[in-house]
Order: sequence, then structure tokens, then C-alpha cells
Amino acid sequence: MVYQNDAPRIKEKKKRSLAAVLADNSFVMLAFFCSAVIMLLVFYCFDMTPFGDTTILRMDLYHQYGPLFAELYERIKSGGSMLYSWNTGLGGTFLGNYFNYLSSPLAFVIFFFGHKDIPDAIALMILLKASIASATFTYYIKKTFGRHDHAAAAFGVLYSFCGFFIAYYWNVMWIGAMALFPLVVLGLERIINERKPALYIVVLALTMISSYYMAMMVCIFMFIYFFIKYFSIDRDDATEGKLLERIKNSRFLRTAIVFGLASVAAAFLAAFALIPTYFVLKNCSATSDNWPADIKFYFSIF
Repeated sequence: MVYQNDAPRIKEKKKRSLAAVLADNSFVMLAFFCSAVIMLLVFYCFDMTPFGDTTILRMDLYHQYGPLFAELYERIKSGGSMLYSWNTGLGGTFLGNYFNYLSSPLAFVIFFFGHKDIPDAIALMILLKASIASATFTYYIKKTFGRHDHAAAAFGVLYSFCGFFIAYYWNVMWIGAMALFPLVVLGLERIINERKPALYIVVLALTMISSYYMAMMVCIFMFIYFFIKYFSIDRDDATEGKLLERIKNSRFLRTAIVFGLASVAAAFLAAFALIPTYFVLKNCSATSDNWPADIKFYFSIF
């Protein structure tokens, strides 16, 4: 029971708790705002909106993703169907396009701009995803290495403007997975260290929902990284007894089972998005081509 006289103290405690959380993550927020400022400087230098008439749209972002975001805006605004569209050729599924290109949680920003300002909304989405990527990587460094300082924030900014982002920022749905990736890795490390799968399940499911293609790459990485991370940690896994007894009591086996079940749980949570997207892309020309025979680098490491 809370008495009226206790209300100010409870309110003050909540304020202190919020202040403590903000102070505890000050460099995470610093990394976020530094990346946002850098993006605004880029917009200014290239005369992009809001500083000029140039838009951020290029390549597929110009002639494919941008129009799809505009169509999403009109469909939700008018209460149209999310299942089928007559605007693509002679007609086709819209649900597959939504889960393949438009299902980022940040897509809601288009409703603050309107149809004619969709390019500005997309520019803000890219800015926010770069800033969130910087913050999540800084948070990962803080939790994994115990570093919460200017260096951690600097590495967060470096991550958000890595070669992948510079080359593929126009694939707006892919960089969403980049922003979530440090939290997926942190979730896997929590499974290994504490056998707590909640963070891994939630963030991996969100990655699968928001970025179908990149989710596959993330899952492949997680499978490989699980073995690398587990065996890079010094621990005494020796158990006495017969072989079956040692297998039964194996810490590695128990951890691997938690990891496997958590991955399956994330896939089940995202199944409503994965299944329709799979069937749409199954008949897509982009997925029916042969695997590239040669490896080509787009730029040198220097």
C-alpha cells in the first residue's frame, strides 16, 4: 500500500533511477549523438535535405525502396490491404515486399513526413540507424570488456561508419541488421557465460523480422562465433566418470542446447514474417541466379 505522503519520495526515487541510468550510459549516448552529427555534416557537405535539394536516394533506394515506402504510407493511411498490390507490374504480393524491405521498426518515421517528403524520412531513418549502430556497439564494449569511456564511444562511431555502411547505406533494411548485430552478439555471450537466452532470442527475432537477407548472414556468423567464443574462454570442463556420464554433465553440451533452442525460438517468433517472405523470394529472379564463381573485392583494405 502506498500512502499519499510517500508519493513524492517514490517520484524522487524514480527520477534518481532515471538519472543513474543516463549517467551509467553516458558514453553510449555520446556515441549516438556523435554519429548523428557526422551524418548531418555529410548531408550538409553534399547539399542534401534539409540543407539542400539533393536527396539521399540512389540505386535501388531511388527506384525500388523509396517508392515502396511511399506505397506503404498510402496503404496504411487509406486502410488498404497489406497482402496484394496492383502497382508492381501486373500485380503481385505486397506482404513479401513489406517483410523484405519495409518492416524496420523505424519505418514509422514516414508518417511524420507524408508522401511527398518520403526521401527526407528515409534520410532520417539512415541517420537513426547509423546512430543506433554506434550506440549498440558502444554498449557491447561496455558490457563485454567493461570499458565505458571516450575510447568505447569512439569505437562505436567507427563501427557505425565502417566499410559496410559506407558501401550499402542505400540498402536501408540491411543497415537495420547492422544496428542490431552487437546486441545479438551480446545475447550469445550471455548464453555462454550465464545461460540466459532472453536478449538473444528477442534481438535475433527482431533482426529476422526486419531484414530477411541479413538475418541469414547473422545466423551463419552466430553458429561459427558460438564455437570460437566458447572455446576461447578458460574454464574447467573436466568431469569424472564414464563417457556417457561426462557427456551428460558436459557444460558445453548444455550451453549448445540452450543456444540451439534459443535460435529456434527466435525463428518461431519471426515465422509470421519469414514464411511468406521465403515463398515470395523463392520465385524471385534475384534468388534464382547461380552462386558467384569468383570472389571480388570492391575496395582495398587501405
